Amino acid sequence: MISISMIFTALTTAALVITAALATGSVECNFSKGTGAQMCFGAVGQLLIFQLSKTSNTEMTLIKDDKYIILKIQKNQKVTLHEEYVNQSALFNDGTIKLGKAMKRHTGNYVLEEFGSEGVLLKKVNVHLIIQAPVSKPAVSQTCLSPEQMNISCSSEGDGTEFILTLDDLLLYNSKVNMESLADSTAKQNKSSNSNVTISLHGQLTGNLKCLVLNNISRDETVIHLKSCKDLVSSFPVVTVAVAAGVVALLLLVALCLGVLKPRNQPRPTTTNEGK
Repeated sequence: MISISMIFTALTTAALVITAALATGSVECNFSKGTGAQMCFGAVGQLLIFQLSKTSNTEMTLIKDDKYIILKIQKNQKVTLHEEYVNQSALFNDGTIKLGKAMKRHTGNYVLEEFGSEGVLLKKVNVHLIIQAPVSKPAVSQTCLSPEQMNISCSSEGDGTEFILTLDDLLLYNSKVNMESLADSTAKQNKSSNSNVTISLHGQLTGNLKCLVLNNISRDETVIHLKSCKDLVSSFPVVTVAVAAGVVALLLLVALCLGVLKPRNQPRPTTTNEGK
């Protein structure tokens, strides 16, 4: 099988710039507006901020995953914080709390309960927070298996990476899947790996191939120009014949050398009559 590979390695400079920009920003999850369930997304390294209620003379309890008490404010305004999850924290009068740099362990389900002076529940807010690593600039390659078949591969690093492949704006592949449930999506969104997608195309297709990678906090893309495998592999048989001819010539040369170097002064066999 004829195999010719054309590998286009993407530079990671742009990805580093995106990562640095995300790391210097901040992610804010708002618990002060509305009730019920909400979603909040952030990047690793960002400053994580929770916006709580600005009301006074109330009690608040912020619980993570039904077992960690992140914040507790009592009637006397005594504040208790969880040291493992609230690093370099600061609670301000406007109800803002800083949890420090966002880390993977901050991912989870947070429930804020606010009680009045009589112990009556005034508000209950549920926020599901997902902290992800941004995607890297995708690396794309074209591999010709024959004049009629090629493989296209695209790889990228990041959490919850999704792939979209297009050829001259014609959709070829889309890995994006809608979240079926909050519990199932958490594992998918936090899965960090060097993801790779490979598809097969007709070997004579040409055009601009784009691989777009994205997650909830970042996106990047790489574009390459596909070349026809018929043109790429046309010269390969000529090279093969030339190599084969060279091998045959080498074998003939070895045989000739062995014939020249063969000893000529060997004793001639003696017949019976000559012995007598």
